[in-house]
Amino acid sequence: MNITEITNPETEQSDDFSCLKIDSCELDSDTAELIANWLIAKYRSKIIYSCIDDVFGDMDGDERDAVYDSVCDIITGRYSLEHLNYIKGKISDFFERNNEMNIDGFVNFRLKAYRAELKTLVEECGYDMFAYKDYRDFIDVMNFLFDITDFKD
Repeated sequence: MNITEITNPETEQSDDFSCLKIDSCELDSDTAELIANWLIAKYRSKIIYSCIDDVFGDMDGDERDAVYDSVCDIITGRYSLEHLNYIKGKISDFFERNNEMNIDGFVNFRLKAYRAELKTLVEECGYDMFAYKDYRDFIDVMNFLFDITDFKD
């Protein structure tokens, strides 16, 4: 089995590729898992930040990073193996009928459920962050009011 990155013919750069070519009749489970891990490593952060921008377009950089970190903490815990198996299954199904994969197309169209789940997690984590921030602001105001209030016996 041979896996080849097909580079963009206009730029000839490997970091600007859009296609993988598998020279084999059948994709084995280990290779599908390898490709799934690679896709997760390369695209997960891009997808999460894209979802953050879609849902909370006006967030500053620190807030974006906080939401990203929260989503990654959740994914690393309970969803990591689920996501890997889901993507691995999609890759195996895809290569049963094809021997070339447009990576961007695969991520955007074949992994819609994965993207939707990440978007849901982004929404939950973002709203939790805003709620906690509002709570901290409320506590600060209460502390300020307590400090300036003159209590008489």
